[in-house]
Amino acid sequence: MKTILLSGIISIITIIGFLFKPGEPVPGAEVYIRQEGNNQPAAFMQTGDNGKVTFSHLTSGVYRIEVTLPQQSGKLMRGRNNINCELQVGYHSDKKQYFLREPEGFFTFNYSKIKRLENKNVTPVYNVYHDGDVKVVEIGKFEASSNNASFTLEMRAQKPRKFEKMAEKVKSDIKMVTIRNTR
Repeated sequence: MKTILLSGIISIITIIGFLFKPGEPVPGAEVYIRQEGNNQPAAFMQTGDNGKVTFSHLTSGVYRIEVTLPQQSGKLMRGRNNINCELQVGYHSDKKQYFLREPEGFFTFNYSKIKRLENKNVTPVYNVYHDGDVKVVEIGKFEASSNNASFTLEMRAQKPRKFEKMAEKVKSDIKMVTIRNTR
């Protein structure tokens, strides 16, 4: 009886957490981890149905995080030109949340389960390059301070107005770093 009750409570908490988490998971996005000085990926994964990837067993060293952005459509793009938001790229270091506004859509990236990374955080970066016809965006750098470093990245697509509200809420927070777009 206690097991059934506990399972029910956990299910309700999971559903409530899902309902209050802004945005929609982005499945199938490609995420690359490249070690500094090496052009070949040290690791590659696609986000799952929940928009998450976990990288683990990384050896010590400095790495870059790169993603490909799937084109968003429908309600995730409706009103994109009518928002009052100048933020292109930003990172809130306490929330470990990266904001990205690109022609493909409005995205947030959340880092969690960080283990053995220097400063227990990711340094925000913004670089765009093309690998053939594919646009790749570098969104961060980190240093694995010892072997078996790991982290989880969650990618979510945001509606334009929601992205605007989220950015407005944290834009003047001292922990928010904005990266100016030079395009």
